[in-house]
Parts: sequence; C-alpha cells; structure tokens
Amino acid sequence: MVILNVFFDVKQEHEGAFVKLLHNMVVESNKEQGCTLYQLHRNVAEPLSYNLIEHWDTQEDLDAHAQTTHWKHFDATVNDYLNSQYEEHHYHEIDF
Repeated sequence: MVILNVFFDVKQEHEGAFVKLLHNMVVESNKEQGCTLYQLHRNVAEPLSYNLIEHWDTQEDLDAHAQTTHWKHFDATVNDYLNSQYEEHHYHEIDF
C-alpha cells in the first residue's frame, strides 16, 4: 500500500474555492481503482491548515490517478489558493 499525506496552508480569502476544489478531488478520487481512502481534514488548532490522506493499493494505481482530468486540474489550480506550495509525503505500509 502507498500512503500519502499532503499538507496545505490555505489563504483565508481562498478557503471557499480550496474546499470546493478538494471536495471534487475527494469525490472523484474515491471512485478510482486502487483508492481505498481519500479524505481531507482541517487542523483543529490552525483552521487554515489542511491535511489530505490518501491510501492506494499500488504505485501503479497512484500513477494512474496522476493522469486523471480531476488531478491535473487540481495540480494546476491548488497552489493559487495557498500561502506556499503544498507539501506531499509518501509512505509505504510496513507489514508485520
């Protein structure tokens, strides 16, 4: 499994547009093959700080996600709504 944590520092004046964009990403991405979790979270202590958690069965599923129309639109748009470029961390599950 491939897990992503993506962090966003949203400009207050663009929060509505950001949430709308991410709502579309959550809905569409959860329909994709290999996506087992795609959720957006807001930081309780810092309300303009968001975290997106993604779980993909394989790297190939994640690679296919990056070719979708909704991901390309997200990637071309999201940084306009942020104070700084989003930060993306990739992890692999450790099986015990």
